[in-house]
Amino acid sequence: MKKVFLAAIAAFCCLALFAQDKGLDYSGQIETLWGAAAPWTDQDSAAGRWTLGDISLNGKLDAYYNDSSARADGTVKYDAVASSLEFSLNELWADYTNSVFGIRIGRQKAAWGKADGVDITNTVFPKDMSTLSALLKDDNKLAIDALRLSASGNSFSIDAYWIPFFTATKLPAKIEADKPELAIWNGEWGLKAAGYFSALDVSLYAFYGWDKTPILDYTLIGGIAPGVAVASGRHERLAMVGADAAVPIGQTVLRAEAAFFPQRRLQKSAEIILAQKAAGVVSESSEAKNQLCGLLGLDWMPGDWTLTAQYYCDAVFESLEGLDRSYTYIHGATLSVSKKFLSETLTVSFKALVEFNDLSMFLYPSASYSVTDQLKFRGGACIFVPGPYKEGSYGAYKDLSSFFVGANFCF
Repeated sequence: MKKVFLAAIAAFCCLALFAQDKGLDYSGQIETLWGAAAPWTDQDSAAGRWTLGDISLNGKLDAYYNDSSARADGTVKYDAVASSLEFSLNELWADYTNSVFGIRIGRQKAAWGKADGVDITNTVFPKDMSTLSALLKDDNKLAIDALRLSASGNSFSIDAYWIPFFTATKLPAKIEADKPELAIWNGEWGLKAAGYFSALDVSLYAFYGWDKTPILDYTLIGGIAPGVAVASGRHERLAMVGADAAVPIGQTVLRAEAAFFPQRRLQKSAEIILAQKAAGVVSESSEAKNQLCGLLGLDWMPGDWTLTAQYYCDAVFESLEGLDRSYTYIHGATLSVSKKFLSETLTVSFKALVEFNDLSMFLYPSASYSVTDQLKFRGGACIFVPGPYKEGSYGAYKDLSSFFVGANFCF
């Protein structure tokens, strides 16, 4: 951690020297977020306990000179609930781009797909899902260490990625997962081609790499702790082809997105894995299945209102016997509504995610008030609602339902 921190400081200094008398933009923010579990959560283990206690400092430095540019973006965060201090290097890249060709190398982020808060074609950029505060971020994508080559014209752009070093999704459970061997033949490849026309925007995607979420294997511990299962994980190969489109109609934008995953490795249930091992059967902890994901969305922005609605689905066209998945067709919807008041200084918003199979939900009402252009206060609640018969994906986190307050100071 110390070496990474010193490397980031050195990079900031180099960028400042590079940009002297050329072009330099510096920005950042100080943010704090406090939250406590809602009173209706479990009285013995959750209600009233602190779930959020974050204080963070972010700084971003952009340097420009003719067709060249560079960026360094880092965050120092203290989590008072976990009593931990963390430094993250969000971006650190150098770029050369002219009217036709571009090359960018280093830690970087970009947009894949047109979905809001739902991953369909985004297989390149992992996410931070390790804490409640990460889930509440507008963008919790993690950067990748990559080489990006770009070509562009008046109505198209093409981005090709080579990702030599694997970055996994950050999960809350502390499970040891074996990452792919650091070797040149284990790199990931991505391709995005976009066309911009008067009637619509279209993008095509292709990816060959690794699944950012690990497949788990389970082993029973005997002797000292009989009957206790220990989980370990490994990342499997992943291929994807996909497309999206956006059609503007007045104040409304219609969006569609789809992705196909040939022979994707899907998780077996823990019970099946342990039963096979008890019977002496040598078997994989996953099975390969064809998978198709899709989304239809609508954005409407009349005046000070913003409304976004989406329907998403995830289909597997084969038997699920033995898999840790209850439905061949998983679907749900998202809704986001916001309205600005008081000369656009007060924003009131409501977000909802509904899983139709089990009717579990995530509800996120919030409000923010800008005292000045630099200082903003906010507050709200994040509520996880289990389904009537099964908890579902969101209901499993019901004891994390919280009320929160926070403040941002930008500079």
